[in-house]
Amino acid sequence: MEPETKPKNRKTVWIVDDDKIALMSASQVLNARGFDVATFSNPARALEAIGHGVPDIIVLDAKMPGMDGFEFCSQLRNHPLGAEVPVLMATLLDDPDSIDRAYASGATDFATKPLNWAIESHRLVYMLRAAETSQLLKAKEQETRLAKEDWERTFNSFSDVVTLLSPDLKVVRANSATTAALQKPLESILGSRCYQLFADSLVPCPNCPILRTIQTGETASAEQRYRNPGADFLVSGAPVKDKDGHLLHVVHLARDLTEQKQLEAEYRHAQKMEAVGTLAGGIAHDFNNLLTIISGYAELMKEDSELAAQKRETADTIYQTARRGSALAGQLLTFSRKGTNENKKSPLQVNELVADLRKMLQRVLPKNISVHTRLAGDLALTEASADQLHQVLMNLAVNASHAMAKGGTLTIETSNMRIDPDYCRFQPEFKPGSFVMISMSDTGHGMDKQTLQRIYEPFFTTKKIGEGTGLGLSVAYGIVKDHGGNILCYSELGVGTTFKIYLPVFRAGSEGASTGSSSKPAVRGGAETILIVDDEAHIRSLVRGVLSKLGYTIILAGDGESALLRHREEENRINLVLLDLGMPGMGGWECLKRLRGLDPDLPVVITTGYVGENLRQRASQEGAVELICKPYQMEALSIRLREILDTSPPRSKS
Repeated sequence: MEPETKPKNRKTVWIVDDDKIALMSASQVLNARGFDVATFSNPARALEAIGHGVPDIIVLDAKMPGMDGFEFCSQLRNHPLGAEVPVLMATLLDDPDSIDRAYASGATDFATKPLNWAIESHRLVYMLRAAETSQLLKAKEQETRLAKEDWERTFNSFSDVVTLLSPDLKVVRANSATTAALQKPLESILGSRCYQLFADSLVPCPNCPILRTIQTGETASAEQRYRNPGADFLVSGAPVKDKDGHLLHVVHLARDLTEQKQLEAEYRHAQKMEAVGTLAGGIAHDFNNLLTIISGYAELMKEDSELAAQKRETADTIYQTARRGSALAGQLLTFSRKGTNENKKSPLQVNELVADLRKMLQRVLPKNISVHTRLAGDLALTEASADQLHQVLMNLAVNASHAMAKGGTLTIETSNMRIDPDYCRFQPEFKPGSFVMISMSDTGHGMDKQTLQRIYEPFFTTKKIGEGTGLGLSVAYGIVKDHGGNILCYSELGVGTTFKIYLPVFRAGSEGASTGSSSKPAVRGGAETILIVDDEAHIRSLVRGVLSKLGYTIILAGDGESALLRHREEENRINLVLLDLGMPGMGGWECLKRLRGLDPDLPVVITTGYVGENLRQRASQEGAVELICKPYQMEALSIRLREILDTSPPRSKS
């Protein structure tokens, strides 16, 4: 005998009633009528069963002990799976109040007892059909709503102004770009005529492409000046017609031409600068001839032993200035792409160049700007063009003076630097090796990140028209790169700016190179605990890797708040703090102040990419034991930290 199979269209009905005879009768009749029947004498059990499967319909007795039908129905409607299940509630014939309560609790329909299950089976079929129809309608409504939302999202995704106009030029629809351009709510735009909104006029715009579209039924476009929002637009009109070809609406599209016109202006400016370059190339050689005469006589004067010392110094200044002028002429030739590469590179002692530069700057810079130098006594030679390098430093100094209109300090430093492979991982433009580093710092207004990202772009300048061409830093960048070096810039608004130039050490001769490496202290480690505080994760990782190999225990913190938390957690275990100044949130100065308040004897070493006279002085005043400039050498850092730890009083262990 084959097993009985359930028809695909059989519906499931639950009978919830405390009358077991009624449950038995309902089950027999409804099963015979094609339903799958489940019976529950306990309404709480029926609610639990909802979580395992939802019936197609429920027949529910109103009066039951414990949980009655009204409470069951209310809880069913609050269940996430039972909100849509049709419910037929059975009430007594002479109890109209129960009928009202049945509907109030969420019942779909009601029937009066005693129930004739043969008749009620037809009611159940009807209720199921009604529920299916309702679900179909809801699905259609959902589909329509989603389609409308999708269309509106698409319509509002256009960055151009898009409106739908009636044949009398009234706005029927408008996208988000329109409300943004007009700075008006959608309600005040709809129903208004387009020329009132965009041109602030009582009549249509002259040469209006929308009018041509209405008149011809064809697409049209033209450039228009819209008073609102005050820009030039490329305006296009496209017809929307019915099946008989009658015009229903016009799509009005307006594209802002501001950026395009700006690019066109920049292109014209580039053409002009090319013409200037051609002119510069034409006059550069004559300019050099004049400078040759000036420098020749100045050289004769400065060699005249009978001339007063002050006048010989003046003659030397004229001579040096003439040579710089010749270098400027060379820059003009380079700018015009007619350079002859006359600036030969040769072994150069940068300290001598900086010393000469300082004398010149003290004469030409405003009196409210003081110039300081800190020159390494054992500075290695580099191979460079003195004229070109002088031009780089002069460009940086002039920019620094402009940033210190109210006065300040210009600091020039030199030092020997060793760039290791670890540092090159985070500065890909660098190559490992020995470098001569020149640092120039000012105490001016500084730059924000957006400006800092563009400083080497040709013609980019923050100065007013007539105060600069925007070529100075791009020329400086090109010269440094041509020398096989690199230039980095650190800046902070309200604090100042530091430029660092790295030039390769000259290897052909050793007479000028540093010989101090043989007597350099050996790198030693220790078992102390060091807290590294820096918002750059790569730097934290790099320093931790180096110091951990030397035996130190390393604790990391990404900001000032975390540093204070680590200090509290570790109590007296921390022997030294390596603290970066430029961090978001609590900055390095505030963190240093709080650490000193909590632990006055704790050695704190400040690190920073900005260098200036005032910074070193402040670090000392705030209680830091040392200030180390970025990028620091790992070997030198390790040696210095060991020296500080060796000279610091021992820390008590908790």
